[in-house]
Amino acid sequence: MAPPRKQINIGFPIFAVSFTPKKPRIVIGGGGGATRAGVKNAMILYDLNPLTLDMTPVAEHQFGKKDDGCMSIAVHPKEKAFVAGVNSPEDQVAEGRNENCRVFHLKGDQFDLRETHKTLDSKDPFFHQKVARFSPDGKLLVTGTTDGKLSLWTWPDFRPAVPAIDHGGEISDADFDPFGKQLASVTAEKCYVTDTSDGRTVWSIENPMMQKTIKSAFRACRFGIAASKGYLFLVINTKDRKKSYICKWQTSGWKLHRQKAISNKPTTSFAISGNGELLGYGSADLSVTVISAKGLQNVYRVPNAHGFPVTALAFSPNSQLLVSGSADGTCHITVVPQSSGSLYLIPLCLLALFMVVLLTYLVLLEDEQEL
Repeated sequence: MAPPRKQINIGFPIFAVSFTPKKPRIVIGGGGGATRAGVKNAMILYDLNPLTLDMTPVAEHQFGKKDDGCMSIAVHPKEKAFVAGVNSPEDQVAEGRNENCRVFHLKGDQFDLRETHKTLDSKDPFFHQKVARFSPDGKLLVTGTTDGKLSLWTWPDFRPAVPAIDHGGEISDADFDPFGKQLASVTAEKCYVTDTSDGRTVWSIENPMMQKTIKSAFRACRFGIAASKGYLFLVINTKDRKKSYICKWQTSGWKLHRQKAISNKPTTSFAISGNGELLGYGSADLSVTVISAKGLQNVYRVPNAHGFPVTALAFSPNSQLLVSGSADGTCHITVVPQSSGSLYLIPLCLLALFMVVLLTYLVLLEDEQEL
């Protein structure tokens, strides 16, 4: 029997999805940008009922009609703070006054805009802040832009923790390790691991080549946490768009531990569960899939979850729900199968059951011999 799931029409293209750290709440961001009349640019916080999968709006902030859509959202792990990546109107961008990084605090049922910052140097409105993420302790914030600028900020004073790093290409993803001491970031051509204390490159790999001959591109990165701590997961799409892979690297010594082809289409979004046991990804074939982080085995797949490819993906803090968003304006909520969270324990359970049966048989055999 398939786990419960529900699709909800949000009403605008979705580019960012994230859960709050405690209550079952989800924040969704997106919009039609400045060129699509009638399609709002917004960030909305919802209460999510884990039993019915219904979503109830709690707070909403609508950006200006001349602003761009909300392209990234970071939720603070301890405070009621939200960081949204939204370009200013095109004339402000052209003048170098792009207040594209906007800091909100939740006050009751309203988003309170506290401050704005500029994380982009480009005066071209095409470029935007694609990545925003807090460190696990909430003391650092990373922003990554499509013009290649990676910035690490202290929180809450929003000062540069290290000098900005030019990656030379669109930054598609970034993630902190469980201790906040290292930061992984990827462009299509290169993966970097940076020391957050001084900005030094700890490890890097470039120009990925699958099966030794197939030119490929990095798409996403996530450090393992909890059950998968000590690993870095990289998503790699082949440039011919015929395959997508997950590569699992040991962070001690940076050795490739395992890799697996996961789709015949490019992966478009990637996430890891809070317990570190599950990986979720959205594919250009419109599906959403959950696999185990330990062995990369398939756990559950939702075909045709959206009308357009997945643009954003997030697990709930308890790892029991997976929410995806798409540019088609729909949000898809899936209950993760109960057994999936401990998939790698199944062989141990079977072994234990076998031992019980074997011991029972030996005891009965001994009793028969005594008779």
